[in-house]
Amino acid sequence: MDAKELLAKYAEGERNFQKIQLAEIDLTGVDLSGVDFSYANLSAVDLSKANLTNAKFYGANLMRGNFTGADLRNVVINSANLSGADFSGADLSGANLDSSNLNNATFDKANLSKASLRSANLTGASLMEADISPATLDNANLTGADLGKADLSGANLIGVKLQSANFQEAQLRQVNLQNVDLSGFNLSGVDLSAANLAGTNLKKANLRGANLERSSLIGANLIRANLKGANLKRADLTDAKTYGVSIKEADLTNAIMPDGERYKQEDSEKK
Repeated sequence: MDAKELLAKYAEGERNFQKIQLAEIDLTGVDLSGVDFSYANLSAVDLSKANLTNAKFYGANLMRGNFTGADLRNVVINSANLSGADFSGADLSGANLDSSNLNNATFDKANLSKASLRSANLTGASLMEADISPATLDNANLTGADLGKADLSGANLIGVKLQSANFQEAQLRQVNLQNVDLSGFNLSGVDLSAANLAGTNLKKANLRGANLERSSLIGANLIRANLKGANLKRADLTDAKTYGVSIKEADLTNAIMPDGERYKQEDSEKK
């Protein structure tokens, strides 16, 4: 089937195109809202600027597909192969991408708000300046992903693999990173206000100048972490491990210290 035949059948009311073979076809700017491409082969397809709202791509092959600027609101693309696909500037709000292969895919400046990416493979993916708030990413693999300037406010990152991921200038307000391993991470200047970092491993992490106001660091591992100039106002550090931590010029106003007591400026000045 070619593009012309596909669009003709769609115009006649057909929506079920499961298992169709449309590799490397040009569908730029078309309206295929509500279409069902489950298990279809759409590798290297060009669907840039297309209207694909409420479409289904369950188990589809979308490798190297071009979806730049496409409207993909509320699509179902779970368990699909999206390796190397380009979603730059696309609207994927409310999309279901659970368990999909998105390694080396590009989502720069894409809208992924309220999207579900549970157990998705995002190794090496680029999500620069993407809106991922408050997406669900629990158990996803973000190894080597670039999240520079991305907004992950309120995102659920429990169980996420984040080795070598870049969070430079990212927004992580109210994010859930409970028990996640962030040891050695560079999180300098990152906004982690009101984040859940309870039990998180931040050993030797660079949090210089980070905003941790009202964050929960209960039981967190902060051994030899760099918190110079960080904002820790009203943060909860109860039972946190702080051996060798650097807090020079950090603001600990009304913070709860590891011993459960409120931080007292006068005690700090005596030291």
